[in-house]
Amino acid sequence: MKNTITPEEHARIKRRRWRQTLGLLITVLVLIGFITVLRAGVGLVANLFDDTAQKQEYEDKLEGLVLFDPMPFDGIENIDDLTLREAAVWGCVYSIQETQGGFENYNTDPETEQLLLPSVEVDAYLAKLLGPGFKLTHRSFDMEDMTVEFDETTQCYKIPITGTVGYYRATVVKLFKRSGKLHVTVGYIPTASADDSIINPSSDTPTKYMDYLFERQSGSWYLTGLTESETKPESAASSAAAQPEPMAESDVQDAILATAGDSAAADSAAASAVQPEAQAETGADSAVAEAPAAEDAASTAA
Repeated sequence: MKNTITPEEHARIKRRRWRQTLGLLITVLVLIGFITVLRAGVGLVANLFDDTAQKQEYEDKLEGLVLFDPMPFDGIENIDDLTLREAAVWGCVYSIQETQGGFENYNTDPETEQLLLPSVEVDAYLAKLLGPGFKLTHRSFDMEDMTVEFDETTQCYKIPITGTVGYYRATVVKLFKRSGKLHVTVGYIPTASADDSIINPSSDTPTKYMDYLFERQSGSWYLTGLTESETKPESAASSAAAQPEPMAESDVQDAILATAGDSAAADSAAASAVQPEAQAETGADSAVAEAPAAEDAASTAA
């Protein structure tokens, strides 16, 4: 007997298949949405803990100062004037080289071909580091082996053509807050220039660390101090760990007393060893003295 499907059953089967297809599609969309939300959440959490961009920002700000290894200071008014001028000018030059890849957009002196660095760019560089309220009086200054001349007419610094400048380059290794201040721990990597570049790294290993202190002003962080860092180079930390721990004072006294006791015991033993020898020598002398007396007595008896 041939089975026949009524139009109603056919329509019902068709609706069932449509519902199944729609349910599968909704399930796939829900799964895709869940995965998307999960990935977005993971990315958001990762971004909250990723301070790479912030480290790079402070690295760019501090490169000029790190170049010339300033002494620790408390308050920007206490920083060495020459160091600040060196950091301002050469830090600005470094920033231009890093961000623009060169100095094609800047004029040069027609006679000396020295780069002309506008003072307004130096002011802008310092404003990011020290705050907009800080003002530097621009003038020429002497460095160890060169003079940076300031032209009052053009309001530009004449940058000497050199392949060597500064002692260190910066690498920011840690950011943390303490007592309302932002501590930026900077590793100092020695520089060595063998070509015409401003900075030519010869190593990626810091030889020392310093903490630059920033305070919040008008919603931004500005440099206010420099201090020794708790972070130490690996070699220094290894040397400190390898050094023996000093003895406590009580241990030292005990060691001295023990040494004194050993010396006294040794002296006593030596004296005891000498005494029998002395007694033996005394007995021998007595025997020698008594021998002639015995001979005299024998002669008299005869």
